[in-house]
Amino acid sequence: MELFTVLEQKLEVVLDQFESLKKDNAELKENLTATEQTLATKEKALKEAEDSLERTTREKEMVRQRIDKILNRLKILDLGEAT
Repeated sequence: MELFTVLEQKLEVVLDQFESLKKDNAELKENLTATEQTLATKEKALKEAEDSLERTTREKEMVRQRIDKILNRLKILDLGEAT
């Protein structure tokens, strides 16, 4: 009879450990899901920032080209006045 008592106690310990591991596993899955959502949000923000940077770079280049064009026209005017 004592053997059954020891066996039941060991089984109870194993079942408690199993429940604890099951709970830990659920928490890890929940944390992973939250982390994946955070990562997706950050990836979206990064993509938006990259797009914004690309637009700003294009606009900057257009402004630079227009300024160069204006400066070249002014040079032509200066050369015309110098002669």
